[in-house]
Amino acid sequence: MRYYEFSLPFHALIKAETERKARTIYKKHVWEGGGDKWKERSHDYAMMKFAMAHDSKKTEVGMLLTQFFDDKNNILLADPYPSD
Repeated sequence: MRYYEFSLPFHALIKAETERKARTIYKKHVWEGGGDKWKERSHDYAMMKFAMAHDSKKTEVGMLLTQFFDDKNNILLADPYPSD
């Protein structure tokens, strides 16, 4: 699996097999205009961003790992507000 971080216009971290699939997921679920600015990220980077977005006092590590590795969970992070 590969990880793609979109930064404009809405931030999202998406896991997909290819960049093309990541763009399709972004357009379908985050913003229909598509993401113009993105970078492929490492597995470790994606896992850290995903973990840091959750409150460690309220979320079990096992649950986070299950969500991160779940093949049905393609959108790891999405910000509903436009990036600056």
